This record gives sequence, structure tokens and C-alpha cells, in this order.
Amino acid sequence: MRDQLVLAVVCAGLPVILFRPFAGLLIYYWLAYMRPQNMAWGASRTLPLSQWVAMAMVAGLALAVVTGRERLLTLRLQTVLLILLGLWISATVVTAVVPEMSKVVYDQYWKAIVVGVLATGLVRDRRRLRLVVILVAVSIGFLGAKRGLVGLLHGGARYDDGPGGFMSDNNSFALALNMTLPLLVGLALVEKERWVRIAAAAAAALCLLCILFTFSRGGLVTLAVVGGLLVWRSRRRFLVAGLLGLGLAGFLLFSSSQLEEQYVERATSIAKYEEDGSVRGRLNAWQTSWRVFLDYPLFGVGPNNLEAVFFRYSPDDSRFRVTHNSYLQLLAECGLPSLLFFLGAIGAALWRLQRLRSRTVLPWIEIQARMLQISIAGYLVGAMFLNQAYAELIYTLLALSVSLEVAAETETEGIPVSAPAEPVWWQRPRAASARWLARGGA
Repeated sequence: MRDQLVLAVVCAGLPVILFRPFAGLLIYYWLAYMRPQNMAWGASRTLPLSQWVAMAMVAGLALAVVTGRERLLTLRLQTVLLILLGLWISATVVTAVVPEMSKVVYDQYWKAIVVGVLATGLVRDRRRLRLVVILVAVSIGFLGAKRGLVGLLHGGARYDDGPGGFMSDNNSFALALNMTLPLLVGLALVEKERWVRIAAAAAAALCLLCILFTFSRGGLVTLAVVGGLLVWRSRRRFLVAGLLGLGLAGFLLFSSSQLEEQYVERATSIAKYEEDGSVRGRLNAWQTSWRVFLDYPLFGVGPNNLEAVFFRYSPDDSRFRVTHNSYLQLLAECGLPSLLFFLGAIGAALWRLQRLRSRTVLPWIEIQARMLQISIAGYLVGAMFLNQAYAELIYTLLALSVSLEVAAETETEGIPVSAPAEPVWWQRPRAASARWLARGGA
């Protein structure tokens, strides 16, 4: 039944996408982030559904651009740097040590970058921006909330896998949940409908639980950073702190004592990295990747080619044959220019979001910009421990930074800088207070 439902949505959506390419973007993100095809047990698990949707979206967007209904992309510094990154990575595939090994990872790179660039043209107003943010946050939030709730009902759990795609293991899944947590908190703060705010808040608390249940040490470090930024940078500190505290309380109150002891032992091993084989393996992988970069500084060895040369540069026989660091991954496999383009796009997004926050008079824009900054900061921390340079979520966040800026320009057009800001839900007076104010406070 699930298989037929996923196939029906995709197949019925293909002709619609040709005339409404934005629908294709929504379906693509649904497949990429909720992974419904992995919840089915039939043909949808093996068919290239995302590729079908992407091809239909590109064809529909081309028709829409010709007729003037859509824009191909929005030129901002982030967009230009992403395009340069995609072109450079394409060149490194040609110069790769073993070009055949680059194909799988290259497919992930170009899809993530191309869809992100096209999203800057498709998402140009508040309505579309809201739909994309809700879809992305709810899709990953659903996966985290489901596992968090299951673990809660069973006295705790330990997840060693992920839902699939770029979230294929517990560590990458924990990173994706950390990046989604600020988006859920943002929805809980800016949405007008009460049920949406409550659902987003509940999902955020359960996702925090799921991050703990992954037993990912990198996820724990990233959660400490993301949680700290959410509380520190929020105007509703007590609300956000209470929300995060609710998830932590669920872990402490409902998890078994045995699971808590295992988690404490796992967490404290961070400080004893000299005795931990996994940590020593990662340090060796970092040293090896740096040595590879020094010999291939411009184009690297090619995407996914580190394994082909790993033991020529590794000082010991490690079980790790990957970088376990997104920045060293780009350095060793695609060269220094790729890392500069990548970090430049991230830095440009953070800078422009900060500028947007300081200039806007609308609270929802300031909150969304702040939450995007925290999500990107979560990636910057978590990517220190994982090969996630090709993860789609970071490219989606960079695209949303452009879309938010364009939507803000549309929303604030004609609004004087000194005009009173549109209040968010907690700033609106209650009905009785509003009537009292209307009578002049008498």
C-alpha cells in the first residue's frame, strides 16, 4: 500500500510539474528528506524517483522561464559561488585518479547543487518560502520525532542507522536533526496557527531525544552548540530553553538506568580520545587527507577517490578509508578551490542573513534569518566529524538564505523603515486587552 501511494504521488505529479515546476521542488524535497520510498517495500525503493522529478522540474522550469512565469535562478553571492563549486567539482571528476569511482558521489554533488540553485529562482515570495521551510522541517522532523517517540515508549533506544540517503547512518542522521532543530523552533515561534506551533514544538523536543538516542558523539557536540545558540540568540529564551529541557527531561526520566550509563560512558569517551580506537582512526584519517592534499593541492584526487590512494599516505593500517571531515574531504578530493567556494558560499549566507536581520522591520524575517544562521552553524560544527560535503540539506539552507532575502524585499516594499513591525503571535494583545486598548484604555 505504501509503495503504491508513493508511486501514485510521483507519477501523478510528473505532468503537473511540467506546468508548475514549484510542485516538482516540493515533491523532490519530500523524497529527499522524508524518504517515503524507504518506508515502502516495493519498486519505489529501487526506482530513480528523485531523478524523474528533477528532470520534470528542469523541463517545466525551462518552459516557465521562456513564457516569463518563473525565473531560472536568483543571482546572489551564494548562488555564484555554488555554481563555481559545481563547475570545479565537475572538473575534478575528469582529472580524478580513478574517474569511475567518482560517479556515485558526483551524482549527489550535482543534484544537491543544481536543485539548490534552481530553488533560488522558484522560491521568491513568503508563501513559497513558508511551504518549503515547513516541508523540509516537517519531513526530517517526522523521522526524528517517530524514532524519538518509539525510544521514549520503550525506555530508551540506541539507533545505529539512519533513514537513508545522506542520512544513512546514526552520525549523519544526528547532524541532519541538529540542522533541522532550529527550523522547527522557528516554526514554533513565527507560525500563526496554534496547532502548527504545537506540532513543531513537540517535534523539536522529540528530535532532541532522537539525537541522544543515536549515541553520536559528534551529534552531542553539535547539539550543545545548536542548543546554546538557540537559547542565547532567542528573544524567547525561557520558551526555547523549556522546549529543549523537555526533550532532555524525557531522556532522563524515561530511559532505563542501563541506557543512561551506556550513554554517559559514550559521552565521556570524548575526553579520552587517546584510548578510543574510533577517535584515533579519525585523527589518522585527517592526517592522511592532509598529506593527500599536499600532493594534489589544485584538483585533488577526485570525488570518492581517497580510498584509492589512502594506504599510500596513511601512517598506519586504519579501518577508516574516508576523511571523516567535510572540509578535508573537499581539500583532498577536489582541491583547495572547492573548499574556498564552499566556505565562501556559507560565509556569504551567514553575512547576508546577519545584514538582513539588522535591516528588517518584520519580526518573522528576523526570526527565520536567525534560525537559518543557527542551522548553518550546526552544519559547520557537525561537518568536522563527517563526510557531508555533498549533503543536500546544507545546499537547501544556502538556497533558503537567498529566498528569504528576496521574500523580505517583496514583503517590505513600500514599508517605511520607522513603521511598526508586524507582531508575531506572542506580541499580539489578547482579545480582551485589544478591546480595552480600542476604548482608549479607559
